[in-house]
Amino acid sequence: MSLGPAARRRVALYGGAAVFAALALWAIPAVLSRLMPGVPVRQMDVEADAAMQTEAVKLLRDYVRIDTSNPPGLTRPAIEFLARILDCEGIPVTVTGADPERPILVARLKGRTSEGALALYGHADVVPAGDLATWKKPPFAAERGDGSAHDHLYGRGTLDMKGQTIANVLALASLVRAGIVPLRDIVFVVESGEETYDESLGMEWLLDHRPDLLLGVTDVFNEGGVNEVKTQRIERFGIEVMQKAILSVDVLSKERKPLEDFGAFLKAEEANTPIRLVPAVREFLRFIAPSRSDVWGRRMMGDAEKLGPGTEFWQYVPEVYRSLLKDSIYLGAIEKDAEGFSGRLVMTFLPGSPVAAARARVDGWMRDFKLHLHVVIATADCVPSPAEGRAYQAVADVFGLDPDHAPVGPYILSSQYTSSEGLRARGLRAYGVSPFAVSIYDAMTIHHENERISLPFFVDGIERMRRILFEFATAP
Repeated sequence: MSLGPAARRRVALYGGAAVFAALALWAIPAVLSRLMPGVPVRQMDVEADAAMQTEAVKLLRDYVRIDTSNPPGLTRPAIEFLARILDCEGIPVTVTGADPERPILVARLKGRTSEGALALYGHADVVPAGDLATWKKPPFAAERGDGSAHDHLYGRGTLDMKGQTIANVLALASLVRAGIVPLRDIVFVVESGEETYDESLGMEWLLDHRPDLLLGVTDVFNEGGVNEVKTQRIERFGIEVMQKAILSVDVLSKERKPLEDFGAFLKAEEANTPIRLVPAVREFLRFIAPSRSDVWGRRMMGDAEKLGPGTEFWQYVPEVYRSLLKDSIYLGAIEKDAEGFSGRLVMTFLPGSPVAAARARVDGWMRDFKLHLHVVIATADCVPSPAEGRAYQAVADVFGLDPDHAPVGPYILSSQYTSSEGLRARGLRAYGVSPFAVSIYDAMTIHHENERISLPFFVDGIERMRRILFEFATAP
């Protein structure tokens, strides 16, 4: 059957359209792949192989291999190891402290002025490794993992916090090697008693007994920074500016019933504790809530005081927010031992709630319930550091220009403790700064078996810390 002119035109029109559509479907992916950037996928094994040859990883492995478990916390070999590195760079070192086997290292890179000096602060001690049989690699061998973990370095202290100490050492050395005289002094301090909360082995001892070694220091970079990671990228750079104060005691009783009654009393006390949205927490919520797309943080940025205990809203609020909006009281599980029963009471406090006053309340409760206590930890009062100043701005500026393009802001720790708390109470501005990308899976190994750090992320962090120190040293 022959087609008329009109039919032939329709076939030509629609047939051509069909051919064009088929060609378009075939071509679109190729065109889009050129117009839209691809998702970068890092070859972590290849990067880890290269990292093993770097100065940074070699130093980290040597440092991790020095067993500084606390207790007993005999850190002198580690302090001497760091002192040798600094001495080779021509940076004067002082080793001091109340205990010669657990000394404090202080080194100062002189700048044009000592006013507004920055202290890079860390600790040499680590928590004990525990059951060695649970470790995939020996905790003080600093060996790479196997299989899918081959891009990681295993070892106690890789994250907490020997890795960060090596980053600080090399950042300081990089200034010397580049011939840069900082605008302000930079002081490097390593203590020996952080894991057992021993203030006599850290910067607080220096403030009391050797203030000359901290002359001019106004700001401190310590552990405690939180960089939230998804896959291979940092999604948020968190600069820690505050942590709640902590009073923790073991409550002791010969019988179980008084402890059970005390626990019921504490639940009522907790329920009646009022909401307080302090300025530092408000800024933290402004930083994290929008990007997390949750209703809790957004609502609490406004009328948090109207959303507290007794409201329908409060029962659905995640604990991560509850703990930031009020002083908290918690009694752990009651356990039996040879001498009776015990439960750990943990209280955390926002700014304006003195720890000494809380201790007095606890002493009164002990008398009322005929219980006894053993103090586990009593920190200094909660004092936030302002998200401002030359040191804070140096970190914010460098993180803000990071290739991961993640937002940067203040972070708060609600239940963790670092030695920054005591320094803030003494008037220093202390910031938790981490240069590393640490996944949640790696973070969970801190203080547990199989502590490990990603070698590519470690090398990235070495460079970030170098840029931070260059920024602080040179920016007016």
